[in-house]
Amino acid sequence: MDASVQSRRPDSPRAGIAERIWEAARGEFSRRGYHGARVQGIARGASCNVALMYRHWASKRALYQDILRSVWLSAAGEIARVLEARPAGGGAAIGACLDAMLRDPMGAQILVREVLDGAPFLTQLAESEPTLLEPVRRAGAALAPSANGDGIDPILAVVTVGGLAALVASAGDADRAFGGVHVAPEAWRRHVLDLLVNGVGGQGPREPLASPAAAR
Repeated sequence: MDASVQSRRPDSPRAGIAERIWEAARGEFSRRGYHGARVQGIARGASCNVALMYRHWASKRALYQDILRSVWLSAAGEIARVLEARPAGGGAAIGACLDAMLRDPMGAQILVREVLDGAPFLTQLAESEPTLLEPVRRAGAALAPSANGDGIDPILAVVTVGGLAALVASAGDADRAFGGVHVAPEAWRRHVLDLLVNGVGGQGPREPLASPAAAR
């Protein structure tokens, strides 16, 4: 990786060709995952050749690790920001996870594919930088404040909620397969938040996700 790019944090803006490579790689990894992604596809998406791509990142692995770290930092920062701005409690923590994923659907899809692969790079990231897990611990404490070994495990609660949020955020137009109706992100957010806070059998008014007239 050249010095101009290496000097920047992985989550910082890129300029010029490096920025095009970065965005093309995000798209390739979100569609295909790490193992399915091809450097030729990334280079083609960035309108450059593979040799030029390798001037900025030493390998596909290095580029993926930088992007995964950036996605994680962005999501974790959003969760921390929301938890600081809203009252403590499970609803706020669930909303924070949803907001973090819906803010970056492509990043959410990268996380979904990483988890489906067994989360090898995410595991390495957590092991090398333990402080990156702090927002997860805070969200877990809000989701399961009284966990004592007999109740809900706070970390598993965050993984479950975060995984569902990432799946919803990365689903795109998959909702069309179920009735031909497009559901706006905010409607999905309300629905999932209501479902997780109140449960399937919860009481209270519920707004419909969408109607056929809302289809694009």
